[in-house]
Amino acid sequence: MTVNPEFQKLLNTPNVKFTIILGAGYHRQALGCDTALSSWDVLLNTLKPEAKLTGQYHLDFEKIIESEKNANQDSYKTEQRLIKHIQDIIEKEQEKALKEYRNCYSMGIFNPDKISDVVSLNFDQIPERLLNNNSKKHKYVNISSFSKPAKGRKTFSKQSYSYLSTRYEEIKFSGKESIRFWHPHGVIENNKSIVLGLHRYAQLVKNTISLRDKYMQEKKENTNQFQITTWYQSIIYNPIIILGASLSPIEWDLWYALTARSRANNDKKAIFQMRECECREQHQHAWFQPLFTGMCFDEQWKKLDRLFNS
Repeated sequence: MTVNPEFQKLLNTPNVKFTIILGAGYHRQALGCDTALSSWDVLLNTLKPEAKLTGQYHLDFEKIIESEKNANQDSYKTEQRLIKHIQDIIEKEQEKALKEYRNCYSMGIFNPDKISDVVSLNFDQIPERLLNNNSKKHKYVNISSFSKPAKGRKTFSKQSYSYLSTRYEEIKFSGKESIRFWHPHGVIENNKSIVLGLHRYAQLVKNTISLRDKYMQEKKENTNQFQITTWYQSIIYNPIIILGASLSPIEWDLWYALTARSRANNDKKAIFQMRECECREQHQHAWFQPLFTGMCFDEQWKKLDRLFNS
C-alpha cells in the first residue's frame, strides 16, 4: 500500500494548494450505492421508475423528457418540471443525510492549508453545510467578468448559465484561510442552475469555452498579478485531486478544461485520481495518476484524511 510519491512531495511543499474535483463517490463512501446522491441510476429511477437506463445519463434524461411530454406541453416546459422534481429529490436526500449520516462523511479532506478550491460535480451542498455546522445560511460570491453586464446591456441576468456556474460559496476557517466551493453543473439551491440532458449540457460546454477565452484575455492583461475568479481557473492553476469521480467521455466541459490546461501549462501540473484499479485500460487513466496503489476505496479515503491533517 503506497502513496503516490509526486503527490506526497506536493503535499509537503509549502504554499502549494490543491483543487479537488468531487463526484458522487463522496456520497457512495458515506451512504452506500442505493441513494439518489450516490447513483445516477437511483436518481433517474426515482424520477421515473419504469425508465430503461443505459448508463449514458444525459441521453437517458432526454428519453425521460420525451416519454413525459404532454400533448399540450413543449419539451422545454417538461424539462423544467423534471428538473424541479430532481431538485426536490436531492433536497430530501440531503436533509436525510445531514440528519442521519453526518458522521459518516470524510471531512478531514477539506483542510484549507492544503485545499483552496472544490469543484463539485454534485447538485447537493452537503460538504458546505457540514463545514458550516449545518447552517442553511450561505452567501454566493461572483467576482468573474460574468457578473458584469454584457456590452450594450444595462443589467446582467443572474439566471444565466455563465453567472450560475461562476459563482462560489466561500467557507472561512480560523485565521485567514478559506475554501471556495464551485458547482459548475448546478446546485439544488437554484433549479435553473441544474445541468442535465444534452441540451443544457451543450450550453454548458459553450460556457466553458467562454471561460477559457476570458481567462486567456485576462492573462494577457494582467501579467504581474492574477486572481482566480472561476472554477476553470482553479483547475488551470492548481494541482488536481479527483475524488469519487471517474469522468466519463460525456463530461465534455471538464475534458475541455483539462485538455486546455494541458496545452496551456508547460510544467504539466499533476492530476491525481482516487481509484481502485491500477490498469491503463480506461481512457481517463492515461491522463491521471493514481493517488494511491494497493488500497481499496475505504482505505484510500481514510489515508487521505490522515495525510491532509498530519
